[in-house]
Parts: sequence; structure tokens; C-alpha cells
Amino acid sequence: MLNKITGHEVDRRLLLKGAAAGGLGIAGATMLAGCSSDSGPVSFGVRTVDESPVKQAQAIVDAYTAKTGIEVTPNFTESNAFQNNLSQYLQGTPDDAFQWMAGYRMQFFADQGLLEDVSSVWDEIGDQFSDSYKIASTGSDGKQYFLPQSWYPWGLHFRKSMMAEVGMSPDDIYNWDDFMAALKELKAQGLVPLAAADKGGWEAMGTFDILNARINGYNFHVDLLAGREKWTDDKVKEVFRHWEMLLPYQNTNVLDLEWDGAMQLLLQKQAGFFMNGSWFGGNFLEQSQEDYDDLWIVPFPEINPDNGRDTIDAPLDGIAVAKNGGNPGGGKDFVQFAASIEGVEAQLATGIPLTSANNLQDTSAYDPFQKQQQAVMAEAKYITQFLDRDTRPDFAGPVVGPAFQSWFKDPSSTDSILESLQSQWDALAPL
Repeated sequence: MLNKITGHEVDRRLLLKGAAAGGLGIAGATMLAGCSSDSGPVSFGVRTVDESPVKQAQAIVDAYTAKTGIEVTPNFTESNAFQNNLSQYLQGTPDDAFQWMAGYRMQFFADQGLLEDVSSVWDEIGDQFSDSYKIASTGSDGKQYFLPQSWYPWGLHFRKSMMAEVGMSPDDIYNWDDFMAALKELKAQGLVPLAAADKGGWEAMGTFDILNARINGYNFHVDLLAGREKWTDDKVKEVFRHWEMLLPYQNTNVLDLEWDGAMQLLLQKQAGFFMNGSWFGGNFLEQSQEDYDDLWIVPFPEINPDNGRDTIDAPLDGIAVAKNGGNPGGGKDFVQFAASIEGVEAQLATGIPLTSANNLQDTSAYDPFQKQQQAVMAEAKYITQFLDRDTRPDFAGPVVGPAFQSWFKDPSSTDSILESLQSQWDALAPL
């Protein structure tokens, strides 16, 4: 089992400034045929200790218990620790239900027989989701093992007031030359042009994703992560050549900061841009409504005109049921509620923004930042999840993460790092 903070024992002093997906909406409730008052107590693994998402998870728990009378014990674990230990967790005595990710990261564990088939839940509430979300929730055997809850785009975030002060319009930044000129101007203004972090070993993966997609296109990117292309290809070296061009415009302590440390540079008006997923809008809202209203996002610029800005990382988060949990039937009942519009409404009642994956959420009530996230998504033709979700987890975390950290220490070592990445991929055991 993971080292957990259980139930209501989460001390506010232990909570990092929370990471919440942006969004606000209203929709009518529906009844859940799968919820049953005799399914017994349920445990719920929550992969965060951040303030806003902890509140959202607790709101779901409380609403489910109020509806069914069934006790649910939430177990809150820091995100990196949860992710890095999930295989051991699922093979041990896991919680009945747990928060996780769609796509390959779900399929990997489903193929190992560690996830409970939740196709019956999709039969009950599947009409509340788009077909693309069902595909992302489906294992290689054609069964569903995941329920989606929220999504968020990755892009260039900034404070509108700061850009107005320096006389810059990020909406006009379309291509690489525009972007480099903007970074140069921000540096001249005494700001950190591009806030960055990689202490967690995953944060920089988003920058690699977008550079590779912009330079080499969606197909090459997904083929690389699937092992159909080589890390030693000159196309990958070109990604790192462009990435190195960004280093003079980033904070020098990239490896000392996790994502929230880089986010603080933007929050405290020390940085111009922050390349990240929009989930951190909740952190700005916790600071003040004024700070949240100042937050904006635009797509990462075009590099290769052949690809334009046609690809975006937009991870889909949600909930699954552990095969080895003590109460898989109760876990299914709980995830049905958590992913349904009733679970969405329980989260919205906290007043924390949420961009839900549920089609019944009233998106007309979205605030301007949420609507801009939708606009950024709408421009993209291709949607990727994120590097550590789109490739093997036994490669992403233990291999790619440290490799990128090594590159930050010595950008001249690109060739040797890429050779090592390829050799370690080649050495992986067949799935």
C-alpha cells in the first residue's frame, strides 16, 4: 500500500496550493441504477494532497454517502508518489476505486489483469460521454476499465495584466520567430520569460511533447512513444536543438522546482509565460478571484508550417476500480456516481472550477478562462494525452524522466542521452 493520509485527517498545512482543472457549470441530476445501499464500505485512492482537488474528491465522497448511506474512506496520496508506486499498489491491497488516467496508462494495467471491468457502468451512464472518451477508456480486449471525469489542455499561460503592461499581445504570437522575439522582450523587461520546472521528472515532458509534435508532426510523435520510431533519429535531435534555444529564457533552477514552484513565478508576476496544463487555475482562484480572472492561455506556436498548431496535449483524468480491492462491486457503484453528472454537481458545489468530461455539464456557464481553454482545444486536429501517459510507464518514469533531467544539467550531451534512451527502450521486456 502507499503511504496515505486517510479520511478527514488532511491538515490544511500539509496541502500544497491545489491543482484543479478549470471550469464551472450547472446541470440537472440523474438517478444512478448501479448505486446500492448494501454494497458495503468503499475505499477511494485519491492521487493528490493539493487543497482544491482534495475538496472536490471529498465532495464526491460526502455526496455519495448522503445518497446511499455507504461509508467511503478517501486516502489522499501525493501525486508523484501515487503514480510512481501504482504497479506495486495494484498488486498489493489497493483501494476499491482510485483516481487515474485514460489511454495507454490505463490499458497497461488492464492488460496485466489489475483493473476491474467497468463495462456495465458504461452501459448505465455511457450516454453522458462522447465516443472519443469511451475509446480512451477501453482496454485492448474491447472492455472498459476507466470512467472519465475531467480534461485540461496544455499551452502557454500568462497574466493578461502583465502582458498589457509590457505592451505585448500573446494572441499575436503564431510562429517560432514570434515566440523567440516575445521571450527576448520579456527578458529585457527583467522577467523570467518562460517559467519551467522538472524536479518531479515529468513536468518537462509537456515541453518535449509539443516541440516534437510541432516540428515532426503528430504521427511521428505517437510512433516514437510507441517504439515505432527511434530516439536516435535526427528528427528527435532537432527537437532538442529547439529546446536548447529556450533555455536562456527559462529560470535557472528548473531542477529545483516542481510544477507548482514554476507556477508561483507566474502567480507572483515574476514570469511572462508558463507552459503547463490548465488544471492550476484553481491555485489562482485560491489566491483571489482577481488573480484567476487575470489568467489566460494560448496555443504553443507553430514551428513547422506543415504541422501548424494541429496537435495539443489534453490529458483525460478519471477513476478506475482495482481488481484486487476488497469490494470491487462497491467500487463500481462509487465510480458510477463519481463520473456521473451527480458527481460533477457535487464538485461544482464546492465553488472550485471544473472542466468536466461529462456531456451534461452546462458549458454555457463556463467563465472566460474556461472558454479560452475550449478555443485552444478547438484549434487542434490531434489530441495527445501526455508523454508519461502515451508510452510504457516502465519507460516514461524510470527512463525518460531522469534522461530529461540529465539533459538540463548538460545540454551538450543530447546524442549520448538519446542513444541511452533508445538502448533502454530496446531492452524492455515484451508486454
